[in-house]
Amino acid sequence: MPDTDHPAPMFDEADEEVARYRELSSLAVAGLLAGLLSPLAMLTSMLWLAPLAAAILSGLALRRIATRRPDLVGRPAALTGLMLGTIFLVAAPVDDLLYRHFLGQQAQEFAEIWFDAVRQGDVQQAHRLMIDPKHRPPLENNLAEFYRQNPNWQRKMKLFADEPIMRTLFALGPTAEIRFCQTATDSRQEVFEVVRQTYAVTDPDEQKLAKSFFITLLLQRSVDTNKGHASWTLVRVGGCDSPPG
Repeated sequence: MPDTDHPAPMFDEADEEVARYRELSSLAVAGLLAGLLSPLAMLTSMLWLAPLAAAILSGLALRRIATRRPDLVGRPAALTGLMLGTIFLVAAPVDDLLYRHFLGQQAQEFAEIWFDAVRQGDVQQAHRLMIDPKHRPPLENNLAEFYRQNPNWQRKMKLFADEPIMRTLFALGPTAEIRFCQTATDSRQEVFEVVRQTYAVTDPDEQKLAKSFFITLLLQRSVDTNKGHASWTLVRVGGCDSPPG
């Protein structure tokens, strides 16, 4: 007969383990959420804090879970947050570095086209590259006719040619040795980027120029969002006796 004085327990030890409440790590949840936001770091450096936070929070969560097991859970979430944070903490700066290198190369190629026009004494072509792409005449057009028909642009071209730095460059002509020095990216916006580049100008014969001087070009790359086409414009030309920095 069953022992009615000592009834069997309703739960064994395994059941009690299952029934025990386990706290979910809030750090693991926060690390996972930051990890899910980490891809946004590819858009701007201001969001690099997202993968950094994901890595830190997830690492702290894993450490706390390890010391409080089995009462504290959330290890899979912490591992996911740590993985996402680590990936984008590396990928975002590398992507930004490669993009800046690509942008600098493009700006330098455009600047070389402008310098070639200046060396040849082609004032109209040199100034054409300073006109906004939306109003810039195509290369195959007759530039002389364009400036005759647009007195405002003709006036701006004359002012450009009369600037002291431009008079010096046009006077040096093809004898000028122009050497690239450095690139500095000022801003990266949604539809345009601004790049500042410095060049050293030297007269190898020292007939027209006693010493080298430096030129700073401010270049802008704008993107036509409808056509997906990018164009460069030379915004400003400045001179200095020594390189910035």
